[in-house]
Amino acid sequence: MSIWDEKGSGDINWKKNLIVLWIGIFLACASYTSCVPFLPVYLLKELHVDEANINFWSGIVYAITFLGSSIMAPYWGAWADKIGQRKMAIRAGIGLSLTYWLGAVVQSPEQFFGVRLITGLISGFVPASLALVSSSLPENKMGWGMGLMQTAIASGTIMGPLLGGYLSTWFGMRMSFFVGAASLLFATTMVFFLVRDGAHNKEVIVKKVSMLADLKEAYSNISLRYVMCIFFLIQVCTMLIQPLVTIYVGDLMGGNDNKSIEMAGWIFSIGGIAGILAAPFWGNQGQRFGFFKVLSIVFACAGIVNLFQPLIGNIWQFAIIQFVYGLFLAGAIPNVNSALVEVTDKSMRGKSFGLVTSAQQFGGVVGPVLGGIMGSMMSTKYVLFITGCVLICAAYYNYKTRVANKVIY
Repeated sequence: MSIWDEKGSGDINWKKNLIVLWIGIFLACASYTSCVPFLPVYLLKELHVDEANINFWSGIVYAITFLGSSIMAPYWGAWADKIGQRKMAIRAGIGLSLTYWLGAVVQSPEQFFGVRLITGLISGFVPASLALVSSSLPENKMGWGMGLMQTAIASGTIMGPLLGGYLSTWFGMRMSFFVGAASLLFATTMVFFLVRDGAHNKEVIVKKVSMLADLKEAYSNISLRYVMCIFFLIQVCTMLIQPLVTIYVGDLMGGNDNKSIEMAGWIFSIGGIAGILAAPFWGNQGQRFGFFKVLSIVFACAGIVNLFQPLIGNIWQFAIIQFVYGLFLAGAIPNVNSALVEVTDKSMRGKSFGLVTSAQQFGGVVGPVLGGIMGSMMSTKYVLFITGCVLICAAYYNYKTRVANKVIY
């Protein structure tokens, strides 16, 4: 029997789903992050924002996408349980490819703000794809499979900034948005032709249910609410320095615009490289020893590494610390995703992924705004130090409440 014939949960060809959706998530994440290194410069040079207002516009265009997504994610998740995760991924992929194209042709910061808002409102490709994978994976492959999907997110996070940084230097910053639109359209086409929903989705489709009631039912799950809080925390810690890194890298390198943009792309990518290396390992450890136990370990180690941030004196020290930090933090998402699968019924999987995506995206709103405020008060290295302290506290709380007290989902 070939890998293309092997069946998993719901009689789906789980390996085929895994491969196709891995590629789709990779392309989606690469498309989104391709603009991250140069976004402040794009606002400054292409959309003619005054330099005095650049921090304000950078903060709100970062945050508005996450705000839109946090509002709509539960709604799209509920619809996914009604019509199928595959259709939801296709809807999101087509919509996102259109908004990325619009991002390349806007002529003012107000137009760009509107496009970023729409991007958030219609998003949902990645959570729908993750739900599809989780629904088809065999039970004994869950930790490994979700860890592997995390490598897709990490790989896209690597290639996006690198590609965006070099494309912006060689062909202009608008080209990165065009490439992102084409990549999303290709990923959506693959899902349309190669991916199928599980059998359990077909049963859910025929039911006439209230999405609001279903969301309330899902939210009443105490363990799900805890997972939502963890996702929120991870996203805040990840996004806290997003608006600050390009400027910080420029300071460490002496302020060369082109070189700092390219190096910022590498710095953003370093955590993704670490994720590729570490996420499957941490996913396997969670499968063996318990997802919440491993979560405490990776939080504590990532936090301790960040305590060394005030000691850095050059760009290479910063890069090394970011890489080691990424090796540990990469273990958080696959273990939380696997825990989410265990605490939710398959018929509620779309709504559950929608709710945690909402929490995660809300963290994407809070993170950049909080980072911008903290960055105006202190050096970026101290913002990272505080992030480390928060992660250590989270590791202790998670261990005491979910491991030492033997709370089982």
